[in-house]
Amino acid sequence: PSDTSVTFVSGTPRMVVLYHAGESIVFARLSFEAAAFGDSGQTVQVNVRPRPGIYGLDLATSLPFRAGQVAITFVYGRYFSAPARARQVYGGDIAFEKSLAVGHMLNDGQVSLLPTSRPAPDNVQAALPIPGSYLVAAPQ
Repeated sequence: PSDTSVTFVSGTPRMVVLYHAGESIVFARLSFEAAAFGDSGQTVQVNVRPRPGIYGLDLATSLPFRAGQVAITFVYGRYFSAPARARQVYGGDIAFEKSLAVGHMLNDGQVSLLPTSRPAPDNVQAALPIPGSYLVAAPQ
């Protein structure tokens, strides 16, 4: 997907949908609850930059958001494939796929896996604690 920048007024739920370039296939959805940015009526800019080479993105917002009020859903069914090493560790694609979660990339290069749900078979979803870098990952 392309880098995306959206500006809106806080106080109502919003959803930002990113599509794979040139296709009508969803890559990720970011949902913002009405109370995500506190007081309503504030102008908020949301910048999303997909991360080439991994199934992830960087999220920046002009105002801080409340933890748990923003969620990301990665839709990985079309372009995601298990790396060769994951097939070895997990014993196959299906076992690896069942282990997938949303990960938050930390400043020290580590990944913190977030509590993740599956709203659909090829979707992983998690509430976000802060703006930052997020990706689809599995424990090693």
